[in-house]
Amino acid sequence: MNNKNQSPSSYRKGSHSGKLVHLVKTSIRIQLIMAFAFCSLVSLFVGFATSPFFVSEDRRLDFTEGVVTIEESARDLVKQFNQMNQDINELVRELGDQDPDFKSQFLQPAPPSVKEENDWLIVPYNGKAFYQITKNELIQYLINTLKQQNNLKVLITDSDGKVVYKSAGAHDTQVNLSEEMKSAKKTLGEKMHDEQPIITRMYPITNAGGKGYLIVSGVPKATSVYEKETGVTPYLLGLIAFILCYYFITKRKMREIEEIALGLTEIAKGNLHYRIREKSQDEVGSLATNINYMAFELTEMMERQRHTEKLKDELITNVSHDLRTPLTSIMGYMRLVKDHHYINQAQLDEYVDIAYGKSEQLKNLIENLFDFTRLTYEGIQLKREKVSLNQMLRQLMDELDPITKDHDVMFSSTLPKEPILMEVDPNQMVRALENVLTNAIKYSTPPGKIHVHLVKNERSVQISVSNPCDSLSEEEVARLFDRFYRVDPSRSSNKSGAGLGLAITKSIIELHQGTIRVEYKNQVIQIIIELPLDEEHE
Repeated sequence: MNNKNQSPSSYRKGSHSGKLVHLVKTSIRIQLIMAFAFCSLVSLFVGFATSPFFVSEDRRLDFTEGVVTIEESARDLVKQFNQMNQDINELVRELGDQDPDFKSQFLQPAPPSVKEENDWLIVPYNGKAFYQITKNELIQYLINTLKQQNNLKVLITDSDGKVVYKSAGAHDTQVNLSEEMKSAKKTLGEKMHDEQPIITRMYPITNAGGKGYLIVSGVPKATSVYEKETGVTPYLLGLIAFILCYYFITKRKMREIEEIALGLTEIAKGNLHYRIREKSQDEVGSLATNINYMAFELTEMMERQRHTEKLKDELITNVSHDLRTPLTSIMGYMRLVKDHHYINQAQLDEYVDIAYGKSEQLKNLIENLFDFTRLTYEGIQLKREKVSLNQMLRQLMDELDPITKDHDVMFSSTLPKEPILMEVDPNQMVRALENVLTNAIKYSTPPGKIHVHLVKNERSVQISVSNPCDSLSEEEVARLFDRFYRVDPSRSSNKSGAGLGLAITKSIIELHQGTIRVEYKNQVIQIIIELPLDEEHE
């Protein structure tokens, strides 16, 4: 009864949690995201928890306010010089009103007497008194006042850098204007602790009708600023915590991946009976399952392939026997000849030529089929002899020279003068090289040149035969060594052959532990044969 009274929501909650657990178990992506999120939280917690233990207080000098004071003082002096050029009397009155020392020093109660030897300024004040001062004294007063107020060095130069006026304590007589201009353009970087920078500011002015420069320099006043910095130690501890946490969480999964890699290595070595343990339900576990299935399928496929190859070879043998039967019909032409069923000598010759050509073509085909089957089984025993490969190639080219003339092509060879001696089966090697040369003759585009090249390397001898040909696709080039394969019949139907020549050649070269490959570029095809020099033959 109690079970019947349970709420359906409890079943739904259990179902949802079960689905969530199943989703996590079957998705390595979600597992990695959860592991990364958890490790990140641990890292943040470690960083925040340890940061109070690594706080340091650093003292820094801030010169911003001092620099602004120097710049404002310099600009005020420039304004005073501009006012001096426009209304010098008003400037003198303003200075007297602002500075009691200036008034007591230069204000006279009675009209002054004129002194011709000096450039005196007579400025009336309130109609009762007069300021009596030279222009040089006024300029010197302005720059000395700036010196006294802010402890700045002030220089006034002409356009050539010669110092005309200078503040008290300055000893410069000549300055380098370009260097001063560079110094004025420099910005003040952050100076730490007790470093004292020197600030220079430079302004163009007009003095006595000529161009000059006002150069103000000095040490700005500094304000101490204290900053609290945590440093990099908490971040490093957080990073270490993240790495350790992630390592231990993913250790089991990485061990599973390593076992899969080991299993793949074993399977790649040819041990197709090796099986990987399936530990999880996620993508890694699915990968292990698929690899085991692949190994099983490969084993089955190899068995099927062996059986299929055997059936194909048997089929070729049977077909070869069956091809003998057309000889009977071919011989029919000979019976016509024997019974004198021909009109004239020309018809007789035609019958004979047809019968002979057909019988010879079928005979060659049958022999090729038998030879290919024997070579494919690898049951043939090579009768090795030491022969000269370059001499063999020369002899073959001489024998095939009449055929090249019929096809409007010619041989061009690059062969060493000294004999290249190798232990090969002469009959089989002659057949392989003859197949390559005749194939080049048949498929060369006339008029063409077939180049035969022989070179001896450190460990092998390389024979290459290249000739111009019609355009070939990548698929056609890749299938040149397939048995019974011929290039598009529309282009080669007039060329005899069953498509076994290069396949036989490949088998013969491989029996000699050599390799054969084809390269094609710009309508030139090249067949390259490499035979090893250091192979130990049985």
